[in-house]
Amino acid sequence: MRKHPILTRTVGVLTAAALCTACALPVLAAPQADPDKAVIDNADILSKETEAYVTNISTALQNTCGAQIGVYTVDTIGNYTMEGYTYELANDWGLGDADKDNGIVLLLAPGEDNYHAMCGSGLETQFTVQMLQTILNEDMEPNWVNKDYDAGTQQTVYAMAEKLCTIYGLTFDLDEAAAGNIPAASTSNGGSYAQTAPQEDRGGVSFTGILVLIVVLAVVVALLATPRRRYYGGGYRGPTFIWFGGPRGPRPPRPPRPPRPPYGPRGPRGPRGPRGPGGFGGGSFRGGGAGRMGGGGSFRAGGGSFRGGGAGRR
Repeated sequence: MRKHPILTRTVGVLTAAALCTACALPVLAAPQADPDKAVIDNADILSKETEAYVTNISTALQNTCGAQIGVYTVDTIGNYTMEGYTYELANDWGLGDADKDNGIVLLLAPGEDNYHAMCGSGLETQFTVQMLQTILNEDMEPNWVNKDYDAGTQQTVYAMAEKLCTIYGLTFDLDEAAAGNIPAASTSNGGSYAQTAPQEDRGGVSFTGILVLIVVLAVVVALLATPRRRYYGGGYRGPTFIWFGGPRGPRPPRPPRPPRPPYGPRGPRGPRGPRGPGGFGGGSFRGGGAGRMGGGGSFRAGGGSFRGGGAGRR
């Protein structure tokens, strides 16, 4: 069968046009998050010191209030917008507590000469977009212009962590945490930091006041209903109860108590078994107590969610 020359030429032109169009489209660079890392430096613009700095602060927040800060770098974002890329990255990463949704993502894209930050849905009313934009303008932008990504990242993450400490009433030393002296997850209301949850003044009687009143009433009732023993010269007689009526008649005599049977001689004590190694009495312990510890455990994304928005360079 002979091919028509015009049809063949048309098909070839269309095919070439389709290939050129496909080559002209930017590549879709989907984000690849790792829940075991607080810093993912795909663009290779951050030092190891900065990665440790961010990880330590984020782990300290994770151990005290569940909040987490993650830094992600990528050279280009393909045909994404900065907000769209950050949104997909944030929900894939799952930073922040799953119940509080209090994670923060900082995206750095040097190939786009741009950056973007986004807070989890649980922080939207307390860590507003305006607050986030102010931190980026003051701490990231001057260093970004000079291409000092390490200083910009450290200062920005520190300012974000300070705001989170204010929101959750945390008073541990951020500089100590950044240096690796991270508060342990089992520590609460003591040691080098204390956590106090934000409370709202709703007015009226508080739950604590009602609980104290119930306890006091219970103690009074228990005292009134407890049997009393009275002393009658030769010894104690009782029990008797508090009587709120008129005069009571004489109590019938109490029957004498039968004598206690004598005990027989105690037999010899058997030999004591060997004491266990190390520890008093041979006991052993597995759990770790509260307090501070170097390293403070490991970072792990908590499964928080994001609704979009955020702040950026443009």
